Amino acid sequence: MLKHLVAVIALLGLPCLSVQADTATQPIEREDAAVLRASLSSQCQAKDGYVLLSSTTVTPRENDDMGEADESGAFADLKRRNGSTVSLPESLACKGARQHREQEIRRFFDEDSMSTGKVSLDEAWKKLFEAFPGATGWTSISLPGYSTDGDIAVVYIARHCGSLCGQGIYVYLRRVNNQWKVLVRFPVWVS
Repeated sequence: MLKHLVAVIALLGLPCLSVQADTATQPIEREDAAVLRASLSSQCQAKDGYVLLSSTTVTPRENDDMGEADESGAFADLKRRNGSTVSLPESLACKGARQHREQEIRRFFDEDSMSTGKVSLDEAWKKLFEAFPGATGWTSISLPGYSTDGDIAVVYIARHCGSLCGQGIYVYLRRVNNQWKVLVRFPVWVS
């Protein structure tokens, strides 16, 4: 009888807990979107062409480490939060960054076709640019990591623009008067 009573109470309490959890995560999602918009602001202000913005997050490279350069804890939080990919809000899209499904972008770079030599990397890029006239490449971005006080954020951005064209960067931002401002960009790879 006691087990049944506990089960009923738990079932009745779950909807309340899920409503509370949803309410608690909404500010984090809004904050994430604000950080991501600030990180992409230079791309959104581009005058020529646009990048394809992946609809899902990218996971930062496993072996990257900021070491003593990041005493805020934001980088460790970035690694923790990006263990798997999640969908990005469509509101991140802008004139210079048009959001598309990751699968729609990656279909040009099918590993089977490329590994067997049916399609070269240069041919794959050519097909992508034909399918998306005006596109200059594709960009993926991670969820932000935050310092313990919440005033520093870091995101990982991977930009791809051709077979030997691209870069990966970590963008550090600071909250100033409730707005996120880019502090510094750390390039970690270039192609």
